[in-house]
Amino acid sequence: MQGFWTVQFSGVQGFGAGVLTFVNGQVFGGDSGMLYTGTYSQQGNTVTAHIHIERFAATPSMQSVMGPNTFDLDVTGTVLGDTATVAGVIPGTPMRLNATLTKRSNLAA
Repeated sequence: MQGFWTVQFSGVQGFGAGVLTFVNGQVFGGDSGMLYTGTYSQQGNTVTAHIHIERFAATPSMQSVMGPNTFDLDVTGTVLGDTATVAGVIPGTPMRLNATLTKRSNLAA
């Protein structure tokens, strides 16, 4: 899982895309309006993550695909080679997100 990935996702209010870096159990990433930070673990082909998402750009026409401008997301999915398919939920709500990740690069040693 460790490396630089792109992500395409759909949520309750539409779809979007961004980038993610997975390194030593931590996740860093974002898109044109939101920052993503969190933690992840992998057991075999199963990956789980807890990601905090918050708006950093005040772009009035841009909406979060999940609604809120700040939220946490619990994610679980399957990694197969350089792709991963994951589903996430905002804890305590029925709001779900689906995403496909594609690994673009390994990280330098």
